[in-house]
Amino acid sequence: MSVPRRVESFLDLAAADAAAALVLAASKNRYAAYHCQQAVEKLVKAVLLHRGKEAGVEHHLDVLIAKLADTDTWKSKLKPFETYSPFATAWRYPAPGGRLPKVPDPADVASDATKIEALIVEARGELLKP
Repeated sequence: MSVPRRVESFLDLAAADAAAALVLAASKNRYAAYHCQQAVEKLVKAVLLHRGKEAGVEHHLDVLIAKLADTDTWKSKLKPFETYSPFATAWRYPAPGGRLPKVPDPADVASDATKIEALIVEARGELLKP
């Protein structure tokens, strides 16, 4: 598959995850944060791919975002969402003692999902130029 098509596919999937986060946050479902993480992960992977860098199977947002050059404007746009990294894996499972991780405030998650949606729209305009 061509790089532009892969970038577009990552952005399509990111948009679907951001939309899912909004729906789930509205019903106070704990998996809204997971979908925010997934949306940011796919967005940063689209940006990296556009920059000629393969991200692989990495899920840690801080690691992925660190692959962007310090001068890349996307680095500062994505950095605020690094806090969603734990929601990719460990957060979705009970602690060894059986305790469930605390659910983030659904209003905060919805706000972040809306910001992520705006970044996806911006990325489409920048990364998918003919």
